[in-house]
Amino acid sequence: MEKKYNPIDDKTFKISEVLQDLFGGSEPLTMLKMEHKPIPLKKKGDVEYEVRWHTTNLERDGHKVVHIDQNRFGETVMIYRLMYDDGQDDEIITLRVKVISKDGVRVPDSNVHIHVDNKHMEIADIKIEGDRVNRGYGSIMMAGLMKLVQQMQIRGITGWISSVDWDHIDRSEHFYRKHGFDCQLDHENKRGAIVWVNRELESTQD
Repeated sequence: MEKKYNPIDDKTFKISEVLQDLFGGSEPLTMLKMEHKPIPLKKKGDVEYEVRWHTTNLERDGHKVVHIDQNRFGETVMIYRLMYDDGQDDEIITLRVKVISKDGVRVPDSNVHIHVDNKHMEIADIKIEGDRVNRGYGSIMMAGLMKLVQQMQIRGITGWISSVDWDHIDRSEHFYRKHGFDCQLDHENKRGAIVWVNRELESTQD
C-alpha cells in the first residue's frame, strides 16, 4: 500500500536539515546531547584514537580541523571549520569546538562567526557562555583563527563589543588584549570596537 503523504514528516525532515547545517553535517540530536552529557569514547581511555576518529569523520563530511590543543583541565580541544562548498566558504567562516577527555566527547555550544572581505576579517560573534567560560576554549579558538589569518594572508581583524556584553567587559577586554587586539571602549554608551593588525604581513611589504 502506498504511504500517505504526511506534511509533518516533511517539516521534520526540513528541521533536521537545518540542524545538520548548524552542527556540521553530524546527527543533530546526538550533537545536542553531547552539549550536556559526554558521549563515551569509542575506545575506553584512548583520547588520541578519539581525536583521530573525529578528525577523519569531520574531513569526510568536507569540514576542516584547523587547530588542536589541550587546556589546563587536561581536555583536548578541537577547533574545526564548517565547509559547505557553496562558493562562500572563504567569505563566511564558522569555527566550532569539540572537547575530548577521558570522560567522553562534548560539543559545547561555542563558536566564532567571521565575515571576510578583501583580506579583512570582521568578527561577527564569539559565543562562549555559562560553564564554558574560563576553560581556555576562547584562547584555543583564537589560536585556530590566527592560523587561518596566516593561511589567508589577512591584513587585519575588526569587531564590535555591544552593550549586551558590558556586564563582563573587563573579561572581554583582557581576552582581546591578550591576543594582540586594541580595544576602543566607550563606557558611557556601553559599546566598543576591537582592532588587530597583521604586523608580520605589513613588515614583509615594506
